[in-house]
Amino acid sequence: MVKDSGVHRHWDMEVDLVAVGASSGGLAAVILGHDLGLTTVLLEKSEFLGGGTALSGGLLWVPFNPVMLGKGLSDSEEEAAGHIRRVGMGCHDEQLMAAYLKAGPEAIRYLEARTPLRLTTGLLQGPDYYADLPGGKSLGRQLYADPDVMIPRLREAEKKYPLMAQVRSDPIPYLGGVRDPWSEGRGLIGGLVLACAERGINILTKVRGKRLIAEKGRVIGLHAEKDGSDFFVRAKKGVLLACGGFEHNAEMNKRFINMPDLKAYTPISNEGDGHIMGMEFGAAIALMDHSIYQPVLRIEGEMVDGRQFHRPVAYGYPGNILVNRHGKRFCNESFYPDIGRAFMARDKVNSELVNPPIYWISDQTCARRVGTLGLAKFAKSKNWLHESNTLAGLAGQLGIPSQTLEETVSRFNSYARGGRDPDFHRGETTYQKWWGSRIFPEHQPNPALGPVETSPFYGMKLDFGTVGNLGGLVTNAHAQVIDVRGEVIPGLYGTSNTTALLTHGLMYTSGACQAKSLIFGYIAARHMARERD
Repeated sequence: MVKDSGVHRHWDMEVDLVAVGASSGGLAAVILGHDLGLTTVLLEKSEFLGGGTALSGGLLWVPFNPVMLGKGLSDSEEEAAGHIRRVGMGCHDEQLMAAYLKAGPEAIRYLEARTPLRLTTGLLQGPDYYADLPGGKSLGRQLYADPDVMIPRLREAEKKYPLMAQVRSDPIPYLGGVRDPWSEGRGLIGGLVLACAERGINILTKVRGKRLIAEKGRVIGLHAEKDGSDFFVRAKKGVLLACGGFEHNAEMNKRFINMPDLKAYTPISNEGDGHIMGMEFGAAIALMDHSIYQPVLRIEGEMVDGRQFHRPVAYGYPGNILVNRHGKRFCNESFYPDIGRAFMARDKVNSELVNPPIYWISDQTCARRVGTLGLAKFAKSKNWLHESNTLAGLAGQLGIPSQTLEETVSRFNSYARGGRDPDFHRGETTYQKWWGSRIFPEHQPNPALGPVETSPFYGMKLDFGTVGNLGGLVTNAHAQVIDVRGEVIPGLYGTSNTTALLTHGLMYTSGACQAKSLIFGYIAARHMARERD
């Protein structure tokens, strides 16, 4: 039962659909809502649009989508559903999965037909993480903004629509500035923002949602903060919470995440505002310890919005390994979910983490190919990258046992030359081979596996990070938020990482979260348009 907030008599704005958060889901919702005749507004907490998606590769994991089928690639709803059931570890929701799979191709067809967004699929973004398991696919399910179409289109749009300048760009050069400003995630978000600009959809930035407003058991609006003052928006059809995860909320990380001291490569606006607003109204939550764990690099002096910036790093390629504080390998470096598992491994007898701190070890060939040496040329600080002509010298700089590191590298090299890793099975799956082939396509017999042998050698200390927490509010197949007793909270909808990844459970593959966000934003708007006043 939703507790009333009391009768509210003053509204600064009244619309049908209020989307909180400029995620792909929030943007898709206001676009479809507008096209279906609803009045809409999108409220974004930060000054930029696109959240973490704009900083990412911008993938959408959509099985049997029209783009892949148009390229002659086979897929079906049954195969995709079977795959999720096989790898989701029993934590997915059947109804949400079915809604995701059914509406996904429909949403893609609609957006390609009615907006400037054009998507493609191909070898740049390839296999499912578990492509070799039943129902997995090696190509086609991952869609991304077509660079040949979107880059020139968005460059032109930038000249016409001032709103385009607010699409979030990399806060610090990502990999030496190698990607076009309108490629990948920014290209995806840019296409949706351009659709909003062309329609004249109202987008307000620097507006933070604070509390939901309810009357007679229904959410009817939002209490926000705009320019330091209260701002009240009435939502005649519904409020959609699409404001991302909670990885920058230290208290929530401490309560829900197994590793509370996370370093997040997401906008600092991801503080769990939507989670908190929903939980205040009794919303159920799920998968709150589920996160996309990644090793990250801290370079002294790189700050964003007053906070330390943490970079992603290149791992799992021929010529590099990860070692723990003892100088030993501890994971499959070509499959990052295994790195996250190893980060959290605990010695229960001594009540401590087994592996951290961890260290990136590379030879000269790999360090040059993956861009680390290029980054070192323009980084503000140089003390993060250690260099030595010998492994023993490098170990001394890093503070790890030199003999152990030499033995570790010797053992690894003996396996790598044969293209096999009996210790951690690196590079054995379709996905892992593709991972290595992106930078070392010529390396044989295993593109993810090669010896660490060309001096000088390089090393750096890594932190435990994330590119998004995946737990959140529970919704039904219509994107309506439900409470702890399983009842719908009328007028309240959710998507993005504000909601739990129950479409997939503990299974994750690149693009799953962004596709879930977009698809359920689309579903939410469609449902609101069908609702009677």
